[in-house]
Amino acid sequence: MTRRLRDLGEIALLREIERLVPPNGDVIVGPGDDAAVVRGTSRPLLLTTDAMVEGVHFRRGWLSARELGRRAFHVAASDVAAMGGRVRAVLLAIAAPSDWPVAELRGVVRGVRAAAEESGAGLAGGNLSSARELSLTVSVLGDAPARPVLRSGARPGDLVYVTGRLGGAALGLRLLQRARTVGGGEVAKRRWRRPTARLDEGRALATGIATAMIDLSDGLLVDLTRLAAASGCRALVRAERLPLAVPLRGLPPRDARALALSGGEDYELLFTVSSRAASRVRRLGLAAGATLIGEMTRGRGVVVDDAPSGHAVGHTLASASEHFRR
Repeated sequence: MTRRLRDLGEIALLREIERLVPPNGDVIVGPGDDAAVVRGTSRPLLLTTDAMVEGVHFRRGWLSARELGRRAFHVAASDVAAMGGRVRAVLLAIAAPSDWPVAELRGVVRGVRAAAEESGAGLAGGNLSSARELSLTVSVLGDAPARPVLRSGARPGDLVYVTGRLGGAALGLRLLQRARTVGGGEVAKRRWRRPTARLDEGRALATGIATAMIDLSDGLLVDLTRLAAASGCRALVRAERLPLAVPLRGLPPRDARALALSGGEDYELLFTVSSRAASRVRRLGLAAGATLIGEMTRGRGVVVDDAPSGHAVGHTLASASEHFRR
């Protein structure tokens, strides 16, 4: 019987791909982290790539061409931020229908270029091809810090922090999908349209403060499960400590917490520090802020302590939403 991609799903497929990639002397960190770390002439480099596909990740009516380009850059650059790196150069590959307006193509390129330049990088080139649906693939080259922050460095006793506020982008995406308007809805939609890679915060945390780090693309529960698995620990999250985005405050508390925990699309940084380094996080004064939401313990998986309901809830990666699943 022929196995199809839908039979395995994204998570199992990634594990199969990792097994197909042999060790390489020039690759310091290969598949399985936010970005690859490769040997450079004078210092290690970071490499990452990310795709946005029409009908899967966005619909063209949801945002302008320039906003689409900006979003594509920040989604990809967020992986460099999660390693504590600095973006140097960007490549943009566009696959588009032949009837796509030229002005829209210019808008996308200008959006990527402007976002890269604001981050101290340049748009170095890319590729153009025809396709039935619009897709953008952004590849990012970055400088790695002296010690890139991996997902695997957390230890029992470490504290768990997150930058910024959670759930706003997920609410904005749901409102866009359903063409609905609610109080605070425009703020939430803007949060989805305009994510910001936390590059400054990532570099600050990579100065010997963060023991492990990951960016929040698929939701706090899913991404924290990945970090905990890579580190061989269990994560305990205190639900009452979650920093909720302002538009969530009008929702029932249970719904707001669900979006903050599982919504995804935030592109904030989730990181761990030793208990001895907690005061250093406070002294950093991160522009996006940092909230203590839990701790790492011995064991496996993620447990959410939902104080208002008086019980704890376990979570496994198998419950995550995946590409290719039926």
